[in-house]
Parts: sequence; C-alpha cells; structure tokens
Amino acid sequence: MTGTTKMADDIYMVPWEQGNGQIRREVWVDKEGKVARYYLAYLNQDAFKGDEGMVLGYEYNNGNLTSHLMGSEKAIEFSSLVELEEQFDKEWNNIPKQGVPAISQGAADLNENEVDVIDDFIETKMMKLTITKGSSADFFRRGKELAGKLDRGEAAEPEKVVIFGNRQDLCYSLLTK
Repeated sequence: MTGTTKMADDIYMVPWEQGNGQIRREVWVDKEGKVARYYLAYLNQDAFKGDEGMVLGYEYNNGNLTSHLMGSEKAIEFSSLVELEEQFDKEWNNIPKQGVPAISQGAADLNENEVDVIDDFIETKMMKLTITKGSSADFFRRGKELAGKLDRGEAAEPEKVVIFGNRQDLCYSLLTK
C-alpha cells in the first residue's frame, strides 16, 4: 500500500483440535499514524476452498469495513477497532471446527530457497519478531490492546507476532526439513 507502513503482522497457528488453519491480523498506518487498513481473518483451506481459504474475515480499508464469511461479503458499520476485535473473537469461537485430518508434509515439502522467497517480505523486515506458544485468547488479547491504542491515536511499535497454539506444532516447525 502506497504511503502506508505495516505496523502489525500477527499469526495464530490454530491447533488441529481447534480446527486447524491460522488467524491473521495485519495493520497498516498512514504517515500521520492513523489506521489505513486493518485485516482480521481465519484462514483454513480444509474448511473452505474459495476466497484463498478465508472462512471468516474483516477488512477495514480507508473508512470502509467489509465482513467475509465463506465466500460471501457485505459492508458493515463499526465504532472502534476494539469492537471489531471483540466481534471477530466471538464469531471465530462460534464457527464449527473440523476434527483432526490426516497429517501432511505441508511446508516440509518446500526446499530452503522457496522458504527464503516466501519469507522475504520487505514490509516486515524491520519489525520486532516474537514467536511464542499461546492460545487464541492470547492472540485476541494482543489484538484488543493494539486496537485500543490505535483507537486512542497512540503510536504502537511495529511487530510481527507468531503464536503457536500447540507446543508440538512449534517444535515441528523448528525441525530440519
């Protein structure tokens, strides 16, 4: 996005027993520090093949908010980013989740050069990186704190946060492929 800076890029890796997939939060601010784009999405290709796997999502872009639910989208009203986070949290928790599918190799099939290309995003290079184990509640708690700061017009430090919902998923991702 021209004239904007990405200041948050958060990922919650949803454990298999909670439905698999990932929840993403991306936030861009303009030169004055105002939110230009705010993106929340639950992505799971196993649950929904269309719309790049977006099962549920909210996308705020320069004053307009669009809600996504398994391929359908509609414009909606909202009063604050905290409200948006709370609504998304509630809706995600009410989506029926699938059971544990057969294990697949996924990223293990990529060679090292492909991983470097995928991870070479200029917009996140200078961000603080935090990788941890936690829950969806931790993901949404961070989102509500961040949204509160942004709603009040306060500056936030650019950060990329990756939260693994299951210790085994974190350990598996660190294994040599």
